[in-house]
Amino acid sequence: MTDHSLSPRAHALLTRIEAWSDAGPVRAVVVKVMVTVGGPLVIAAGVAMLVLPGPGLVVIALGFALLALEYDWARHALGLLGRGLSRVRAVVFPRDGSRARRLVGLVATAGFIVATTVLTSAVTALVGTQAIA
Repeated sequence: MTDHSLSPRAHALLTRIEAWSDAGPVRAVVVKVMVTVGGPLVIAAGVAMLVLPGPGLVVIALGFALLALEYDWARHALGLLGRGLSRVRAVVFPRDGSRARRLVGLVATAGFIVATTVLTSAVTALVGTQAIA
């Protein structure tokens, strides 16, 4: 599995993990089964964390990273996610931006974190007050 859309560091890590898992036929099957079952479960937990307390987007990305150990489509999706996040970072925190521009990016990021935390807390409080019948 080679995909040059990942960073060299991520590609090297995946290559080492592949070499370890391909050391024997039993190990290869066990790793494939664990990745195939575990990846979607981690993604499902991340989706649940979008409305429940927890770092949903981070857990979804970890699920895709787990699937990327065995599947090229997941590596491609992970590469797209990384490039998209790099673009967002470049827009929010420009290297050559003025001090005011960088301050606006910092304040916007802090506001987003506070807003999502408040929203998550509100949803959790609402769900907590509902009676289970």
